[in-house]
Amino acid sequence: MKKVVIWVGIIVAMFGGLIWFSQSNTKDAAPSTTFATVTQDVINGAKLYDVRNADEYKAGHFAGATSWSLQDMQASKLPDVAIDTKIYVYCRSGNRSGQATTILKNAGYTNVIDLHGLADVQTIGGKIITGQ
Repeated sequence: MKKVVIWVGIIVAMFGGLIWFSQSNTKDAAPSTTFATVTQDVINGAKLYDVRNADEYKAGHFAGATSWSLQDMQASKLPDVAIDTKIYVYCRSGNRSGQATTILKNAGYTNVIDLHGLADVQTIGGKIITGQ
């Protein structure tokens, strides 16, 4: 009986650790936000960067966004802002924004938030604007 209790304890501990690990490594592990929050943060000094290329940006982007392509970041052209400035990034699908997030964090920026792709930003309330 003692061996059964020990084995059950080991299994429960392993299963609990697996659940914790899977939850701590999900895409949505960071607190969710709304585009209204992003907009207010930008008004208060945060930066919202569209990391797609200039043509993609011109075709449509979110209000308050500045074009700062991933290619520029890869060429070490980084924002001239304090390293603790809140920086939001997005792209078309989430791939480039993830790369931009990594580049910025590796460069020492401490408050970088990956909003992922256009559809993700629209889900939190962002509206694509064109002609600007």
